[in-house]
Amino acid sequence: MGYLGIDIGGTWIKAVMAQETAFARGKLREVSRLKEVKIQSPLKPDAEIHELIFAFEVILQRLEIGNQEVQGIGISTAGIVNYHGNKVLKAAPHLNILEQEAWQEVLEEKFQCPVTLINDADAAAIGLAELGYLKGNKTIGIMSIGTGLGFSVWKNGRRWRPGKSLTLLGSIKIQQQSLDGIASASRLANKAPDDNLIDILTAPEFEQERQYYLNNLVDIINSASIIYGLDEVIICGGLANAVKDADYSLKEQLETLLATLPPELDSPVKALVAHEGNTLQLMGAVSLAKAEAITQLFNDPLNYNTIASEQPYNKDLRLEQMSTEHILQTFFDAELEAADHLKKSLKVIEAVIETAMPGIHAGGRIIYVGAGTSGRIAAMDAVELNCTYGFPEERAIALISGGISDAAIEIESDFEEDASAIPEMLLLNIEPNDMVIGISASGTAKYVQSALAFAKYRGALAVMIQSYTPKKSANFYDYIVPMHSGSEVVAGSTRMKAGTATKKILNMISSTMMIRLGKVAGSYMVDMGCFNQKLVERACYILKLLYNLNEQEALKKLAASKMQLGAVIHQMSIDSKKLKKV
Repeated sequence: MGYLGIDIGGTWIKAVMAQETAFARGKLREVSRLKEVKIQSPLKPDAEIHELIFAFEVILQRLEIGNQEVQGIGISTAGIVNYHGNKVLKAAPHLNILEQEAWQEVLEEKFQCPVTLINDADAAAIGLAELGYLKGNKTIGIMSIGTGLGFSVWKNGRRWRPGKSLTLLGSIKIQQQSLDGIASASRLANKAPDDNLIDILTAPEFEQERQYYLNNLVDIINSASIIYGLDEVIICGGLANAVKDADYSLKEQLETLLATLPPELDSPVKALVAHEGNTLQLMGAVSLAKAEAITQLFNDPLNYNTIASEQPYNKDLRLEQMSTEHILQTFFDAELEAADHLKKSLKVIEAVIETAMPGIHAGGRIIYVGAGTSGRIAAMDAVELNCTYGFPEERAIALISGGISDAAIEIESDFEEDASAIPEMLLLNIEPNDMVIGISASGTAKYVQSALAFAKYRGALAVMIQSYTPKKSANFYDYIVPMHSGSEVVAGSTRMKAGTATKKILNMISSTMMIRLGKVAGSYMVDMGCFNQKLVERACYILKLLYNLNEQEALKKLAASKMQLGAVIHQMSIDSKKLKKV
């Protein structure tokens, strides 16, 4: 039994099959050792579903496995793939068949397993994340260069999709030429008599073509860095394969050229070459297949109509007929009730914190996952941990269904709550020291359930926050924290009581953990960053109280420590210990 990863290209369809034993702690590490097969693609503008099925059957025959042995299928392809991973929205004409939703249903019926689609650059990004390339508080552009230019942006653990769409760098046109064509490794290879890209990269007679291509590639990298604020670029795809085979120093060549900065950039972009090349797409596809199949074992469908938050707080209320004073008093009373009921959850909140602390002490992350209001409240908690407590930004991350780039101004408009969170979770490279907190007032959001199921599978602590205590425990979390917020005054409007309860629970969890991490002394923040005048004044006040410094002394010490209060206190503590020894 295993998981099938497929990459659909313009000419070839490539595939690998990964058995359960290929995954170490749930991660696929040795895809290069797996048997890879490829067949000529039968897909064309008028292709029918039976041709796609036949191609998959040929692949299975060459892999020497039967239909019944496949537990999940992940498919990587060019083009814009919708958020749910079940069809292509825009692509070349030969992928027309994938623009119909029926293809997924037919394949799932045929192979009796989940089938998920993803853009090839995003699949490569998942492969890079699984291998540890994507980490830290930075923005990385993944450039998959082969026939064209695939591009995906990874920003501090997340896919960055402004406007909820793929970052189509290759579609930009300059003087009637697209960046797809300018960056094309295939077009570069065409300059050799036998279309041999290795000759272009190594033979002296192609020095002029090689340098012209490199200069254009550097211009593309710098342009992408200006547009998307990139810190790094990772090149993969067919170009990376050829660079490895030719033993060509592409990384060094690019870094030399990137050192000459355009005026819009303050520092050169770091360039890396992932020598896994085209294997990354297959790695991402098969990892996706595995993760989606696993989460289906954990899912817990709930009866939406029985949830307390969907019932009216008082069915006899006629809010539209009430005075402003009466409406406000009703809201106030309901919030007081919810606050009082939240006491019931203090013990489980304590258990969550005690269980999570060893992993967080060891460098684990606090990862929030939510849909709609829940996700936005979680994002607010995550973003404030750095400025309030100096907790590293890359260790406090929020995922919101639909993507976080537009989360502050847009709401889900295309059933994003019902989509799987697996692609985003794979990009985070979940580790056992992490704690994943899912928030869903109703408890029904597939986005949240899938994230927690995957986190639990990877060995991370999975915590569910929802409005009520379920009658039976589900299998996709380790702890459930009930809000006990009950029915809403406006039935179903969980931005009210449930939203308030969510903020309180997250406040208690994260603030207590920061205290336990030593980021508070007495009642004072001692590890905050001074990012504005108010915070500078607060830091000076704390230094005056703790060390009897005057205003000028406090400011001087802050400036010497780059306005980091925690660094000042750490140094003062060292100096104090030295004095005591003397």
